[in-house]
Order: sequence, then C-alpha cells, then structure tokens
Amino acid sequence: MRIAVFSDIHGNLEALKEILRDIKKEDIDDIICLGDVIGLGPNSKECLDLIIKNNIKMVLGNHELCYLFGSNIDYTVDSKQKSHYRYISESLLDAEKSFLEKCPLFIECKYQDKKLLFEHFLIKDKSQKYPFYSLSLLTTLRDCLGDVVKKAGADYIFIGHEHNSFNLDVDGIKLVDIGTCGCVKHNITNYTIIDLKNDIEVMKKIIPYNKGKLEEALLEINYPERNQISEKFFGYKIETVNEN
Repeated sequence: MRIAVFSDIHGNLEALKEILRDIKKEDIDDIICLGDVIGLGPNSKECLDLIIKNNIKMVLGNHELCYLFGSNIDYTVDSKQKSHYRYISESLLDAEKSFLEKCPLFIECKYQDKKLLFEHFLIKDKSQKYPFYSLSLLTTLRDCLGDVVKKAGADYIFIGHEHNSFNLDVDGIKLVDIGTCGCVKHNITNYTIIDLKNDIEVMKKIIPYNKGKLEEALLEINYPERNQISEKFFGYKIETVNEN
C-alpha cells in the first residue's frame, strides 16, 4: 500500500493541480490532505472544489476551523488578518461548507503492528474549536514535545502547519512534518509518499509547477492582505501604482 500526503496548499491551485497530476503517475492507493487548503492564496474555493471532486480524504487545518467557527478561535489572528478570513468565508458556498463540516480532525490507520496518525498539527484538546498546540511547542516549549508526542499514541505522526518540513525521532516515535505544498517561493512544489509494501518508508517527492499562472491569479484577484501575503508566502512582490 502506498499513501500520498500533502498539506498547506493555501489556495495555490496550480501547485495542487500538479501534485494530483503527478500522484496519478504513481502507484498510489490512498490520498490524504492534512488541511489548510484554503486561505492566503488566490484560489481557495477552486482548491477545495478539486479536493472534493477527487474524493480526497482531508483533515481540518486551522484555516478551515476558522472558517467554520470564526477567526476568534485563534488568538494569534489580528484585526488585519480577520478581514482576510472574512473574505475567504464569503467566497465559499454551501457545497464547500458541507464538505468541511464532515471532515475529521485526524485520520488513523494501522500497518502490521504500527499505528499511523495524520493530523494538521499536534492536538491538545479535541473538544476545543481550536484544538491544536501552539507552534511554540517546536521551539520555546520543545522540552514538552516528547510527552505530547507520546500522548498521541501512535508510532508515526504526520503533520503539516509548520511550513518548513522536518523529520524527528521523538523517543522512538517518528514525527514527520511534510511542510507546505502551496506556500512555495519557487516553481517547485512537493508531496510525500508513504510506502507500506515492505516496511514503512517515507519519501518526499519534489516536482515543478507553473508558478507563472499563480502569479497571474495573484495579480487578477485582489483581496485583503494580498500584497503582503504574496510576497511573504509566495515570494512574489506585487508592484503598487501610486495614483497621486
């Protein structure tokens, strides 16, 4: 069995199209998306529609949770970012909302005697509308990471959220952050293949995509915080025209 995993597309439709196109070339049995399909990029609705059309299993990311329950659930969202979240919310229709309401916080599967867990980020409290630990768990609170990972009760934990990928062995538990597949500053994207045919092998596949089309969409679709987002997350600076 081979599982394809990707995360944090963030409205980058061109990257998502290329990932799905490449997955079809591989001997893949299942596809899992680790959330944050929406937000930041210019094509949130179109990306989510593509996930739905291809019957891809998906767990909820923080951007989907803020869409479902309001951005106030995340204390890190400031007033400028709230306008962006409102724009995203207004761009999605009933079909997308209905799909997201049915998505879980995590997906589990077993291979031989190993348990694999897929979630957007490490979960602190499933009963909360914002259930994830802070990203500081990977930095200033790193000493707590071992206890948190053990509490999850899995042998392999696959997450996204932190846009820089990493692979850690935490007290014998494999913690794999596959990184962002959409917030990329060059003309390459990526996804991860988990091969369960013999042992558990995790491979990151890097592929090119048409970043020019992403940049065209960023120019054509004006939305709150677009210019700042474009430069920070996609490495594309939109030149503003001074009309005075």
